[in-house]
Amino acid sequence: MAESPFTIERTDDGIRFTFELEAATQERQLKRATFAQFEMLCDEGEAIGGDDTAPPPLAYFGAALAF
Repeated sequence: MAESPFTIERTDDGIRFTFELEAATQERQLKRATFAQFEMLCDEGEAIGGDDTAPPPLAYFGAALAF
Protein backbone atom coordinates (compact mmCIF):
# COMPACT_ATOMS: atom_id res chain seq x y z
CA MET A 1 0.00 0.00 0.00
CA ALA A 2 1.31 3.47 -0.91
CA GLU A 3 2.37 5.88 1.79
CA SER A 4 -0.12 8.69 2.46
CA PRO A 5 0.76 12.10 0.97
CA PHE A 6 -0.74 13.73 4.08
CA THR A 7 0.92 14.50 7.39
CA ILE A 8 -1.43 14.27 10.35
CA GLU A 9 -0.55 15.97 13.64
CA ARG A 10 -2.48 16.25 16.87
CA THR A 11 -2.45 19.79 18.28
CA ASP A 12 -3.96 21.43 21.35
CA ASP A 13 -6.76 22.69 19.11
CA GLY A 14 -7.49 19.40 17.29
CA ILE A 15 -5.85 17.76 14.31
CA ARG A 16 -3.75 19.39 11.58
CA PHE A 17 -3.59 17.86 8.09
CA THR A 18 -0.78 19.08 5.82
CA PHE A 19 0.36 18.14 2.34
CA GLU A 20 2.67 19.42 -0.36
CA LEU A 21 1.92 20.14 -3.98
CA GLU A 22 3.56 22.02 -6.81
CA ALA A 23 1.62 24.38 -9.04
CA ALA A 24 2.71 26.54 -11.97
CA THR A 25 1.23 28.67 -14.69
CA GLN A 26 1.76 27.10 -18.10
CA GLU A 27 0.46 29.56 -20.70
CA ARG A 28 -2.30 32.16 -20.68
CA GLN A 29 -4.66 30.96 -17.89
CA LEU A 30 -3.64 27.26 -17.93
CA LYS A 31 -2.29 25.98 -14.59
CA ARG A 32 -0.75 22.59 -13.76
CA ALA A 33 -0.56 21.15 -10.24
CA THR A 34 1.13 17.96 -9.08
CA PHE A 35 0.03 16.26 -5.87
CA ALA A 36 1.62 12.92 -4.98
CA GLN A 37 1.34 10.86 -8.20
CA PHE A 38 -1.57 12.93 -9.55
CA GLU A 39 -1.57 15.82 -12.00
CA MET A 40 -4.37 18.37 -12.27
CA LEU A 41 -4.93 21.01 -14.92
CA CYS A 42 -7.22 24.00 -14.75
CA ASP A 43 -7.99 26.70 -17.29
CA GLU A 44 -10.41 29.55 -17.67
CA GLY A 45 -12.90 30.15 -20.43
CA GLU A 46 -12.07 32.25 -23.47
CA ALA A 47 -14.12 35.17 -22.11
CA ILE A 48 -11.51 35.80 -19.41
CA GLY A 49 -8.34 34.98 -21.31
CA GLY A 50 -8.15 31.19 -21.15
CA ASP A 51 -8.47 28.51 -23.78
CA ASP A 52 -11.17 26.42 -22.02
CA THR A 53 -8.98 23.29 -22.20
CA ALA A 54 -9.60 22.11 -18.61
CA PRO A 55 -12.09 22.80 -15.82
CA PRO A 56 -11.81 26.23 -14.17
CA PRO A 57 -10.45 26.41 -10.61
CA LEU A 58 -13.91 27.04 -9.16
CA ALA A 59 -15.11 23.70 -10.61
CA TYR A 60 -12.46 21.87 -8.56
CA PHE A 61 -13.53 23.78 -5.47
CA GLY A 62 -17.17 22.92 -6.09
CA ALA A 63 -16.33 19.25 -6.64
CA ALA A 64 -14.31 19.18 -3.42
CA LEU A 65 -17.33 20.43 -1.50
CA ALA A 66 -19.57 17.84 -3.18
CA PHE A 67 -17.19 14.96 -2.36
